[in-house]
Formats: sequence, structure tokens, C-alpha cells
Amino acid sequence: AKDLNVQFKNDSAVYQTSLEYDKVKEYADFLKETDLYAIIEGHTNNSATARHNHELSQKRTAKVKQDLINLGVNPNKLQALGYGESKPKFDNNTSDGMDKNRRVISDVFNTAEELNNYYANAKSYVDKNKFIEQ
Repeated sequence: AKDLNVQFKNDSAVYQTSLEYDKVKEYADFLKETDLYAIIEGHTNNSATARHNHELSQKRTAKVKQDLINLGVNPNKLQALGYGESKPKFDNNTSDGMDKNRRVISDVFNTAEELNNYYANAKSYVDKNKFIEQ
């Protein structure tokens, strides 16, 4: 499966460069060709409050999801979820780690049922953790 990893400007739902939109466009083509289902997941670093970061990650995933829909992906095959700062993958104590934590990624699924089960579990995690400062 093709990976998606889109970078955003600091504290913004604006793509870091136009190259990020090109990644979204390629991903849209991949989803249309394969007929897969996808979840768009947003992550931030911990440089603001957990509440702010949760909202920011939601805005970023909404942006990517809307762009995918505008590029012809079936909206019924997409979910979006912002994790905020709740799942750092890199060290927030380094500027490199903070940059890498500010990302929107995606997972794919073969069926609506798989996507919906994953989304339900992920949403439950987010609801418990979204306002916890990291």
C-alpha cells in the first residue's frame, strides 16, 4: 500500500509546501485505483496545549480529507481523526522530533467494516487522551 505523510506549517492547517498537495494527489489516485478505504490521522507536537493541538490536528485531517474528496475519492470510503499530541512517534525534546511529530498520515482497509471498527477504537482512544498534556 502507498503511504501518506503530509507536513504542515507550524501551528497551521496550511501545507508546508506545494509538494505536500502533490502527495495528496498521488494518494487520491492510489485510493481510486485500488478501491480501498482510508483513515486520515493527524498528529501534532506538544508545543501548545493539548486542547489546541487536538483542534489543530482535526483541522489538518479535515483539510486532507476534503482535498481527497475534491480529487474524486468517494467520501464514504474516508474517515478522519485528529490525535493532537497524544501519540508522539518522535522525541518532542528535539526540534527534529517536533517537526516529525507534526504530520498527517493514513492507513488503508479493504472493507467498510474494517475501517469502521478501526475508527471506533481509535476514536475511543482519542476521547480518553486528547486533552492530556504530553
